[in-house]
Amino acid sequence: MSKIFLTILVIISVAADAAGDDFVLSGTVTDKGDGEPLPFATVKVGDGKEGTHAGGDGRWAIRLPEGRYTVTISYIGYADVKEKIDLNSDRTLNTALSAGGNSLGEVVVTASENRSLTSGSRIDRDAMAHLQPTSFTDLLELLPGNISKTPSMGQVNSIALRETGFSSPSGSTTASADYAISALGTSFLVDGVAINTDASLTEVPGASSGDAAYVRNTVNRGVDMRTIPTDNIESVEVMRGIPSAEYGNLTSGVVNIRRIRRATPWTARFKADEYSKLFSLGKGFAVGGAGNVINVDLGYLDSKIDPRDNLENYKRVNASVRARLRWERPSAVYHWNLSADYTGSFDNAKADPDLNQRKIDLYKSRYNRFGVASDLNVTFPRAAWIESAGLSVSASYTSDRLTRQKQVTPNGTPLAPTSMEEGVHDGRYLLSPYLADFMSDGRPVDITARLRAAGSAAMGVWLHKYKAGAEYTFVKNYGKGQIYDLLRPLSGGWTTRPRAFSDIPALNTVSAYVEDGITVLAGAGKLEAQLGARLIALTGLDSRYYLSGRPYIDPRVNAEWTFPSFSVGQLPMTVSIGGGYGMTTRMPTIDYLFPQVHYSDFVQLGYYDVRHPEEYSRVNLRTYITDPTNYELRAARNRKWEIRLGMTWGSNRLSVTYFDERLSSGFRYSTVYDTYTYRSYDASAINPSTLTGPPSLDDLPYTDRTILDGYSRVTNGTRINKQGIELQLTTARWQPLRTALTVTGAWFHTLYSNSQMLYKPVNTVIGNTAVSDLYVGLYDTTDGRANDRFSTGFMFDTQIPRWGLIFTTTIQTTWWTKQRRLEENPMPVSYLSAADGLLHPFTDADTRDPMLQHLVNTYSPGVFETQRVPMAMYVNLKATKQIGRWLRISAFVNRIIDYLPDYYTNSGLKVRRTSEAYFGMEATVTI
Repeated sequence: MSKIFLTILVIISVAADAAGDDFVLSGTVTDKGDGEPLPFATVKVGDGKEGTHAGGDGRWAIRLPEGRYTVTISYIGYADVKEKIDLNSDRTLNTALSAGGNSLGEVVVTASENRSLTSGSRIDRDAMAHLQPTSFTDLLELLPGNISKTPSMGQVNSIALRETGFSSPSGSTTASADYAISALGTSFLVDGVAINTDASLTEVPGASSGDAAYVRNTVNRGVDMRTIPTDNIESVEVMRGIPSAEYGNLTSGVVNIRRIRRATPWTARFKADEYSKLFSLGKGFAVGGAGNVINVDLGYLDSKIDPRDNLENYKRVNASVRARLRWERPSAVYHWNLSADYTGSFDNAKADPDLNQRKIDLYKSRYNRFGVASDLNVTFPRAAWIESAGLSVSASYTSDRLTRQKQVTPNGTPLAPTSMEEGVHDGRYLLSPYLADFMSDGRPVDITARLRAAGSAAMGVWLHKYKAGAEYTFVKNYGKGQIYDLLRPLSGGWTTRPRAFSDIPALNTVSAYVEDGITVLAGAGKLEAQLGARLIALTGLDSRYYLSGRPYIDPRVNAEWTFPSFSVGQLPMTVSIGGGYGMTTRMPTIDYLFPQVHYSDFVQLGYYDVRHPEEYSRVNLRTYITDPTNYELRAARNRKWEIRLGMTWGSNRLSVTYFDERLSSGFRYSTVYDTYTYRSYDASAINPSTLTGPPSLDDLPYTDRTILDGYSRVTNGTRINKQGIELQLTTARWQPLRTALTVTGAWFHTLYSNSQMLYKPVNTVIGNTAVSDLYVGLYDTTDGRANDRFSTGFMFDTQIPRWGLIFTTTIQTTWWTKQRRLEENPMPVSYLSAADGLLHPFTDADTRDPMLQHLVNTYSPGVFETQRVPMAMYVNLKATKQIGRWLRISAFVNRIIDYLPDYYTNSGLKVRRTSEAYFGMEATVTI
């Protein structure tokens, strides 16, 4: 792939040499108030037949013959600027735009496809205001292939880019820890500062599906988007393609959030819907001259998971103070951005005692994050080779506390281990109901420092925009960890033990990058390329780790060729074709690198005295402690490539992208097995009538047993392959109806499976012996699903500026969903034997062995058939009305109309689908 791009560069350089009489007109578009670049600003020359767009850094270049030109530079939400120039040599034209709005008074109310070399979507403030989001999760419906969803504030909201999501046989998306790398591998940045979750450890061990703690578990699941408010966001860029080398420690994509840093009036927002109430307040204060600004804002959200149930709710509190300072010196211009932020996220779930046999069952989560950041950027207007340099330092502290209180009524005679040490000891029967109190106290700290520099150089028709940087990140959890009474566990099958998070080592990550952005003007055509590499490594790890000091290098290439413009029906048309190739790398988290030791408790004697259960009963255990650390763990790596076609005809724009991603080293907890030996005492030899206390082990007959038992170890055993096509079409506004059409869509094909062989125990019992106690098969098989989904969205956007009215109708359709369980190999390639603890090849003779034959699995052919779910269509309405200067009223109804035909499953069951409308409204007051 890199050879192809290199060949293109050579060809274009030859063509460029032939263009001897043309000159390069270049420049940078910035915000007049704060000096920040305005990405993807539009640059038109003359009547618009010639033109270009600025890059993500606000810089642009175009090649023109000698002559006199009128250059118009525009950006949504800013007043246009026109410049008349005489071009008789290479010239630079830097432009500062003033906020104010375009001449039509129109705004963009949906995501715009990036005009940069990296495929992605940009969502601006106006689109967010019209969408009326509750949290950042709601913004994702604007991405190609996504549809609107009712907020699920009672569970972690994780992101998934360019994929279907792991689906159940019915087609519904389910959470799976095996594929958490999708969310963990997406980097969230707020004003250039990454939200780091690598030290998150707060969870309830062993929580199962249906438990309040299970769906709220954030460990290894990346950023919980519920915690990100949207009211102080200026713009969001979601990079789905191959990102710049500036971004790292990721596999999937980048979410780059830029918050408001400009003078604004007091703005209060009040929103109410079926599930939540939201309030926010903010203002930007101009301080002196030179564009100095202080922004303050706060917000509060109160959300009910079910509006009829007050016992389960989610609350969020956020506050932020941000300062932007600017001063000039003869040789440099300084921009210093400072911020201090607080986010509080509070989950509560309580079982209704009237429905739970009067039993106590409480879950509470208290998440309080405090962060500070400083970003100093210096530009050098007179320097030849370096234009800017910067230093960013950020730090955050989080108090993440989870409490679980549950009234436990033991079933049968469960037991509780009481020892933290390896060896033989007595446990306790759990005979009476009790109240279990569990707390997990996490206190993650992360500190990041980044150095960067950028510059440019023009060499004839070649324009180089280069940058380089280095980064260091420190993360550690100083929490008390899991605290509870061993004799009062949350369940009768409890096997883990408490541990202090502060005893876990810190994680130190270093990275560096270098990148060159190349623009070549050849006649009226233009080639843009981005060539970069990023290095990442973990330092300070024990030398036994494969990752200790081992660097990974990610090469990344993006390129686009823009053909000379031509006219079609009196309107200028521009066609471009581009693509990219790159590697992305995600390092493991603290939980993956430093897992808790595994306790295996084997019952040697289980004697229950029916006459004196408390005084004479005895449970004797043999405890083994196993270190499940995988010192051979690697980083997760994703190989990505894509090709893109872009067309612009007047104000109409079409973008089509095909992508392919291959990840085969994602993190998952895999079950591994080992042999364990213990004594099995014969409790029938105990004479209850002679006991005066718990029975002694000294004279009891016993048998030495050796069995297999499993525990979880982190491996690079997850595979996620993604393919798909994304498209977006934006039309010019049809003035008689004041309406424009935006069409988005995507076809996603995602394969979820394991990438390593799997141990699979069988449940068969022969005599009184479980086969899995003696033998466990190792299978070279796939255990996963292949999913397909094709979705489109048609948004009719009507705007009447004279009335201050915006009205949109969106038809969202999932044309089909297909899900297929991958075929599995029923035959093991080998098996682990308890007799010697070794792997043995599985042979034909073993298929006739009385025990080993049961390792051959049997599958019904129907379980591997493709399940198809027919189309689902929804109609959403949104309206925004400006009333005077101070008040804006908005309302929305999602799924006001739906079409959900019945269908049959492969097993013949008829499925009838239903949906509920989701509606709400808000008022925004500006003073």
